Amino acid sequence: MSPLVTVLSTLLLTLLLSLERSRLVFELAGTSLLLFGARRPGLLFYSLVFLPGTIIHELSHLFIAEILRVKTGQITILPELTDSKRERLGSVATASSDPIRGFLIGLAPFISGIALLLVMGSLLRTGWDSSAPWWQLAILIYGLIVVGNSMLISQEDRRYWPAALILIFLVWFLLTQAGFQISLQPDSWLFHSLTSINLVLGVTVLLNLGMIALFYGIRLGIQKLTKRSLV
Repeated sequence: MSPLVTVLSTLLLTLLLSLERSRLVFELAGTSLLLFGARRPGLLFYSLVFLPGTIIHELSHLFIAEILRVKTGQITILPELTDSKRERLGSVATASSDPIRGFLIGLAPFISGIALLLVMGSLLRTGWDSSAPWWQLAILIYGLIVVGNSMLISQEDRRYWPAALILIFLVWFLLTQAGFQISLQPDSWLFHSLTSINLVLGVTVLLNLGMIALFYGIRLGIQKLTKRSLV
């Protein structure tokens, strides 16, 4: 696989995870509307299932903010509904900072999520090859789904990105002019790392599809039983 295809695959799989997460929330919120006439029970169920991932997500923000000496405040791990009815499963209050530190704080859950996915993917592969007990494999699969859906970067986390990306591009341009290069050749460590990331992201995407199909079937069944449908 060429370096360009590898990078594009990473971006595409991340985009698919984001779309799948939105669809999964839609299915649970829609089922909740059909049964209870409100979205909140479905979001509460989602938040309980994905609570470990939400905790990891918010602690990643908190940990990096503390390292970078940005003041932090209240941590929230239960869902909040805004006026626009956009779900918000958790948050960490942080003081205003410069674009680079804000960028790193916002990116922290994605980096920690990728690291955890790589570890769990390796454990899953080892356990599968060694015929590990089913419950251990089930925990690892659950971990992949939870972390994969919780590591995504929210709109709030991206507020510093425009300025930060401009600064990063300028630094990269100056480094390349000075002769520094980042290799993406097939024998480089970065290429191998992206290949491993793509593999575990691909598995997570497939697991998400299975969950979406399950809850989609449940929602259709409830629609037929209740004779109601979502608009």
